[in-house]
Amino acid sequence: MRRLSSYASKYGPVAGPKLYHLLQSQAAHAGVSARLGRKLKALSIRASRDLPLFPEPGQAEPDAASPVHAG
Repeated sequence: MRRLSSYASKYGPVAGPKLYHLLQSQAAHAGVSARLGRKLKALSIRASRDLPLFPEPGQAEPDAASPVHAG
């Protein structure tokens, strides 16, 4: 990213810093969003590996194997 001084010299002392900080904030937000997207994708891939989409006949579902008793 360019330096604050280059924005100030190109767009003026008032608009330059505002534009610089706006673009810097947008870039930071995009970085966080991309990082969270990668985490979610990794979690969904891991979950799909752990649970088969079509379990073999006779295999119990993970929730059905250990029923919760109320009482």
